[in-house]
Amino acid sequence: MIEVINAESKPRTSMAEGHGRDILAPSADGTRVHVGIREVEPGKTYRLAPSDRTQVVYILEGTDVKVTHTKGGAAADHAAQRRMGVYLEPGEEATVTASATPLVLLLVTVPKHTGKAIGNERPAGYFFEEAQLRSLVDEKQIRERTFWVNKETGLSGSWDLQLGRMYYAPNGYSPRHVHNKSASSAISPEHFYFIEKGTGEVKHDSGSNPVGPGSLVLIPAGEWHQLIASDTGLDYIEFQAPFDFVTTMDRDPLGKNWYIKGTDDGTGKPTLWVQS
Repeated sequence: MIEVINAESKPRTSMAEGHGRDILAPSADGTRVHVGIREVEPGKTYRLAPSDRTQVVYILEGTDVKVTHTKGGAAADHAAQRRMGVYLEPGEEATVTASATPLVLLLVTVPKHTGKAIGNERPAGYFFEEAQLRSLVDEKQIRERTFWVNKETGLSGSWDLQLGRMYYAPNGYSPRHVHNKSASSAISPEHFYFIEKGTGEVKHDSGSNPVGPGSLVLIPAGEWHQLIASDTGLDYIEFQAPFDFVTTMDRDPLGKNWYIKGTDDGTGKPTLWVQS
């Protein structure tokens, strides 16, 4: 069943760096994914220790941030601000240090997905700046998405997750659709929307639920759903894991088509993004 979770309703606990809130946790929610918010006080550092899980930390709010990403024994420093982050493969680590202003971080972790071959090259983590990544637009020009992590964008060689930002224009909407595991996967995909700005509703076979800032919409595999923005539009983070699933559209086969923003296929239309 689709569930809408109010992130603000989750307990806020004290940490050495500031405060934390877990929105989804395997032990409490029966999910494979962990989603948390970390509030880092000025001058303090939040550390992502090496793990056997794949990790993403993303700056929701903050300026003059120092991010240090360590992989293969080598550390690289990055000057960062909101809408930047770092993707960590298992065994890698990172620190995120606040300057004179507090930080708000989104933390997402998932298990390594071993159901699909990744080739001979071992995947590696990376620092990313959302504004510098490739954006995609949909057939109707009412939705825009930017992946932070996606095997088919060439950023990561891993099938562990797909994660990024989505915008809906005022009154924009997705086709009614459903996600299921692929023939190559024994794992049912997990899917969520985390709304940052705007309001709307998620329709499903049992009715609909309103969504707004702070809503995390958890969508189990096999649940038909459609996200519809109000006249405010929607600005949200979208997640799926593992990136090993199939999507079926209902009555709108072109709804799966995405085009590379800023390109031209020779006819005045953007170039079709080829995906599996």
